[in-house]
Amino acid sequence: MKLNFFQKALSSAGLLAIVVLLAGCPFSSSVPIDEGTVKVPSDLPGQWMSESDKDSDEPVENPTYYVISKDDKYHATAKKMEYSSSDSTYSETVYHLTFSDVNGVVFMNARDDKEDTYSLYKFSYDDKANKINTSEVTDYIKETFNSSKELKDFIIKNMSNSYFFTNTNETYVRK
Repeated sequence: MKLNFFQKALSSAGLLAIVVLLAGCPFSSSVPIDEGTVKVPSDLPGQWMSESDKDSDEPVENPTYYVISKDDKYHATAKKMEYSSSDSTYSETVYHLTFSDVNGVVFMNARDDKEDTYSLYKFSYDDKANKINTSEVTDYIKETFNSSKELKDFIIKNMSNSYFFTNTNETYVRK
């Protein structure tokens, strides 16, 4: 049976939709890298949005943004504010953050307030440029870890591999 152009386009679009749905999910772990060994930068609190949303030719009317507050010297809270056009309000997702030093590389452990898992990101903060950069740890990691030490040892061993981070690098600037 020959496929017509419409059927080919539909199957390609379906495959693309599946790839998009599965992509962009960072690795999640039941344990953090550690309980926080890097102090939260004192000037990190505030409102942050994607640099691409702020610098786009067409200004984003209701961009997604984060409100970061410092809980103590090693813990912070980030509230992700996402606009819903259906009810014209922002919804809030709360993340608890700690920052970990892994052989001189800073990682952010982000735990959704409603879940018991941590998403991991390579994290850098440039206070002079007022920018945050994050890189997701890939979800291709299938190992599970029973302790923070096991996770940290795995990261030390593998973070230099090309597959360890996704191609999703985000830069955030003050709103």
